[in-house]
Amino acid sequence: MQRFEKNNIWRSIISFFILCLILVASSLMTDLSHDIYLTQEDLNIFSFLSKKSIITKTIPNVEVVPSGESIGVKIESKGILVVGLSTIIDINGKKVSPAADSGFAVGDKILKINGINIENEQDIIEIINNEENKGKKLKVSIERKGKPLELSIKPVQSNEDKLYKMGLWVRDNIAGVGTMTFYDLKTMEFAALGHGITDIDSGVLIDVDKGSIMKSKVISIQKAKKSAPGEIVGLFNESKGTYGFISKNTPFGIYGTLEKNAIDKRRPSMPVALSTQVKEGPAKILTTVDNDKVEEFDIEIQKIFRQNSASSKSMIIKITDEKLIEKTGGIVQGMSGSPIIQNGMLVGAVTHVLINDPLKGYGIFAEWMLKETNITQSYKYTKAAGE
Repeated sequence: MQRFEKNNIWRSIISFFILCLILVASSLMTDLSHDIYLTQEDLNIFSFLSKKSIITKTIPNVEVVPSGESIGVKIESKGILVVGLSTIIDINGKKVSPAADSGFAVGDKILKINGINIENEQDIIEIINNEENKGKKLKVSIERKGKPLELSIKPVQSNEDKLYKMGLWVRDNIAGVGTMTFYDLKTMEFAALGHGITDIDSGVLIDVDKGSIMKSKVISIQKAKKSAPGEIVGLFNESKGTYGFISKNTPFGIYGTLEKNAIDKRRPSMPVALSTQVKEGPAKILTTVDNDKVEEFDIEIQKIFRQNSASSKSMIIKITDEKLIEKTGGIVQGMSGSPIIQNGMLVGAVTHVLINDPLKGYGIFAEWMLKETNITQSYKYTKAAGE
């Protein structure tokens, strides 16, 4: 009997302790839910709380104009990019590699030689062949992987043309054709390509010094085939002048500002979708495959990669429109940046083609591209001002 009473006492104590824990937990949950409710309004539209509690929320009042226009892109890099190292046969008939021996590497950006700014390849030729510098060691200021570095090099005289050379292949500008994704009529900012512009030889992302875009006309298309990516051949429409200026080149596209009077035709604005609003299934792309005419084509979003940080490969898409397949064979070079539309929202842009299956490729979430602009800040200001 005494043992039974002791057990009852212990059961009562334990029950009371459990009841206290439940009451405390209930109080904490009430406070926590209140805090979360208050915090949601201040969250950056691209933020996530956690994998267990993702806020699905539209971007209020943020609308952009989807484009799909073919554009010509011109970029001058900051400094001169080293894209290769070479050997030189000097005046004594000996093979030498002054740049390699001096520690230069592919991907280096040459900024100065003996304190003089370098803007193009011709600057290098003139400086190292100056009477004061011929046959002398020169100090070269470079940037390597974002860090400054100084190298010394002694150019050698080439047996071929008698000019002094360093044994470098360099590039100072890049031009090509791509597609504009969207622009904003309030800020006049634009976004294009959906991936960065890199040097074709070194793979280095080009650091923009000066850059511009122009309207372009598609004059021919090289159709895509398995293991042979196709290409849009465009002609820069220089008669219409500069369309806009590029301010930055990022892994997620090029961005800048359009000229105020350059927009002569446009589609209606539409909301930008959050990545959580993108669904597998039918969608559309806007792109230009004939002259300067933007057309709408059917695609399918086959797979979505849920991402907490930006990537140019957010989804796998497949071209399903027979008219576009007949015209291009699938996704071709020059279509990068073509906006992807689903359920009345801009959800992404075409970025890459799968070499072994040109009907398929990758797309980037429009959310990531919007984040690279100042458009959202402009809309927050407008909302705060009560406009």
